[in-house]
Amino acid sequence: MLKTVRLLFMILIITILTACSNNNQETTEKPVEESQKSNEDSMDGNPIENSKKIREITPELVKDIKKILIDDASKLWPSFNNEDKQILLLNPSNKMAYLINNQKTDIGPKDEVIEYSTDSIKDTQLLVTPFQLTTFNDHPTYVFNLEFASNFISGTDEKAAYENVFKFIVHEGIHILLQSGGTAEGLGTRAETYPEDIDSRYYRNEMYQYLKEAIDSKTKDEKIDQIQKAVYFYELYLNSNKKNKDQDGYDNIEGMATYLESKAYQMIKHPDASAKELNELTAQNIIDNFIPADQGQEEVLLMKMREFYDIGALAIASAVDMQLNEKTILTASPLGLLDSEFGSKKAEGHENIKKANHDYYNAYNNQLKSYVDDIASKQKDDQYAAVRIPVTIQNSSASYENMNVEYQYKGNPAEIQTTTREIILPDTRIKLNKMKSLSIEAPMEDLEDPTKVDPNTIMGYTIVFVPKKDIEFSQDKLLTIQRDDLLIFDAKYEEKDGEYQILIN
Repeated sequence: MLKTVRLLFMILIITILTACSNNNQETTEKPVEESQKSNEDSMDGNPIENSKKIREITPELVKDIKKILIDDASKLWPSFNNEDKQILLLNPSNKMAYLINNQKTDIGPKDEVIEYSTDSIKDTQLLVTPFQLTTFNDHPTYVFNLEFASNFISGTDEKAAYENVFKFIVHEGIHILLQSGGTAEGLGTRAETYPEDIDSRYYRNEMYQYLKEAIDSKTKDEKIDQIQKAVYFYELYLNSNKKNKDQDGYDNIEGMATYLESKAYQMIKHPDASAKELNELTAQNIIDNFIPADQGQEEVLLMKMREFYDIGALAIASAVDMQLNEKTILTASPLGLLDSEFGSKKAEGHENIKKANHDYYNAYNNQLKSYVDDIASKQKDDQYAAVRIPVTIQNSSASYENMNVEYQYKGNPAEIQTTTREIILPDTRIKLNKMKSLSIEAPMEDLEDPTKVDPNTIMGYTIVFVPKKDIEFSQDKLLTIQRDDLLIFDAKYEEKDGEYQILIN
């Protein structure tokens, strides 16, 4: 279960500053003729196995990503056109890089695939960023680092590894290349709120169930009937909680990316399928990938973090099936669009879903409370010290476990997170290993263009609470912590506001 949660949260680590940064990276890279020897020691999980698997699936990924995101982009979605854009797939562990749809004719044929050694890429920031839209060889380029997909292939066979990574590349490509870079602004945090609104979760699960039944319905009238019942619970959901209204746009953002990643995969598997058949295959693929939150019980509840993805995607599948306007589908709230087209019809719901939801989220709230209480108790305990670590664009990537929970820290909004990450500072490296921490965003109001930020600009802070007995201080006023969940060696710091604040320079 934790492994699944960790993989799903990897999709959620995109910040606007990372995923949509438009750093103008001037390069003079030259292609190489053949792949270089792999360095299998740098990947997470099982390094040798992951590196080998990535290397084996990369040629097929290169071929199929070119077909889907370049050659057949308009078949994936009518307004999708990437003829003038490049895609750079990086695999630093294996020292491989593939530039898809090359636009710089002095290094190779236009519109073709050019192979590089990652050793020849001068901007090393490309090698440590998960994905972004940037300028490479003077042309707009979607860069995707395959190394950050390694958790998606651990324990899988080659076929499953390919599917997971292919969908991951397409999903982020939809965010970056098709959707507006600013679509997530103003929609609020996706972190959990304690206590969780149990009614909202019930309404969402009923929405999913009726959308699923709409997909399975044979006639247009039956489909509309099920859509109207889903919309009924959508209206209850919107009116029950302000946060639900604030986050409504995520159903479009994540739903569209999820719908199109599944459609892309079906286009590869079924190259001769009609548009109608592709939509049916896509919807069924989304349903087949259902992950029950209440495993071992009723197994009818969506994982909460999957709601934006699966509900949004099924609603889009219904909108496509009902031949609604493609431009509107691309930008509208999927359930809001179905509401405006078909209205709502009162539905009784499903008793087994209601009971399973009540039982699951009562226990869920107890878990949320334990998170909040744990941090609150350490914050008040004189035996613990707060250590504040600066986070920049260069060190912002992290993998998450369990859940993120909203928290108030000294009057400022924060999130409780359990993260594994390496934070690289000029004078030291800090390693968090499944460490429970607070995340606080730094004020960014003074930036004229938030997508063009110096890599050393502080985006926020990670605050960890550590027993004072575990903190060592040197005569040179350097701080060291050596724990299984936290390693800090000889870091510069200052004591301020009751915290040990790590300095960035």
